[in-house]
Amino acid sequence: MTRHPIRAAIAGVATLLLTACAGTGPAPAGSAPAIGPTVEPAVPAGTLPADPDGVLPATPTAADAAAVDTAMRFVRAWARPDLPADRWLSGVRPYTVSAYADLLATVNPANVPATEVIGTGQPVAATAEWVDVDARTDAGVLRLRCVRSGARWLVATVGLRQETVAR
Repeated sequence: MTRHPIRAAIAGVATLLLTACAGTGPAPAGSAPAIGPTVEPAVPAGTLPADPDGVLPATPTAADAAAVDTAMRFVRAWARPDLPADRWLSGVRPYTVSAYADLLATVNPANVPATEVIGTGQPVAATAEWVDVDARTDAGVLRLRCVRSGARWLVATVGLRQETVAR
């Protein structure tokens, strides 16, 4: 088993691309013309590594309620621009992946546009490994991506939905 799932994913994608490019040569004489490259699967189906970035195709599933709960706990902690930076960060950190927590450490909470969470979170897309949740705030609708981390769900990204930004 590989210790670097990102490297394994990159290697798998590179293998797929190389296989696709290899099938673009001229067809043998007497054969039917090819409409596009023929690609043999480089990796047997179902053996691709988990996709933490949400780039690879995924099978939709019902959203796990625990992911929605994590997203909403995060939003309630995030929408506190009145807190000092250290208290704000200690409130959001337990609900985030470590890389996103590191990014949030650079945020001045006074710049957080929301102060109130309105209603409950709505799952909008889900697989077994990630769930996208919309959360309404007084500053607009946030879209959060929660990812599975062992038995827990953690927030990996947050952003205002595009139609909210266009207002």
